[in-house]
Amino acid sequence: MPIQKSEAILLRRQDLRETSLILTFYTKDFGKIKGVVKGARGIRAACGGGAFEIFARDNVVFYERKRSELFTVSHCDLLEFFGPVRSSLEKLAYASYLIELVDAVTVLQDPHKDVFELLAHSLGLLCGEDSPRRIARIFEIKLLGLLGLMPTLGRCSHCDKGLGGRPTFSLLHGGLLCDGCRQSDKTSQPVMPGTVKFIEHIRSSGFEKLMRVKVSSEVGKELERVLRKFLDYHVEHRFNTLRFLKEIEA
Repeated sequence: MPIQKSEAILLRRQDLRETSLILTFYTKDFGKIKGVVKGARGIRAACGGGAFEIFARDNVVFYERKRSELFTVSHCDLLEFFGPVRSSLEKLAYASYLIELVDAVTVLQDPHKDVFELLAHSLGLLCGEDSPRRIARIFEIKLLGLLGLMPTLGRCSHCDKGLGGRPTFSLLHGGLLCDGCRQSDKTSQPVMPGTVKFIEHIRSSGFEKLMRVKVSSEVGKELERVLRKFLDYHVEHRFNTLRFLKEIEA
């Protein structure tokens, strides 16, 4: 691969030796990449400290290293620091959760430009006055949709027929179950029609419209509970940021 350049959002950083860093970016054009930046923590650092902060949006220049999945990052210019997010503990925690989720559900070098745009847009929204919790729920649903990981909602996830009645949500089958298939997963739980309707609305609507939609607190709580259980079941990752969020929102 020749020298490449792309916009990127920094997902993770790790110290390497005395002055270097291993950085994990989600790039606009190449998906998730990991690269080494030499001299990033020493006097030779030429890119500015802000570019190496978690969830900063940068322009990165990188090229392949022989026999390694790690690239060499030769240049990194800061484009957006998302300063208002960093001034609020709650917003900082939610922004950290968004990038942790993206890191957990994506693989290296699998480009999804829409995922990059979703993440950048969501971090921008966190800089404003909208509810960080709602931004996170919308982000989760849209991210799952973009990656083909959404639970099945429009039909039975077991028999593929219409739902009818009041369906239940099955983690095992990855979606809703009709009355006839409920016994195929005795751990499935009832879900309110309003919650299902709101999930479908999120999938088909833009962010700006969704931020104005009012939903009951019951739907909001159930939506968060369903998504949390679904992600915990299907994504093999322990989210450190969620434990922190629980502490600050208690």
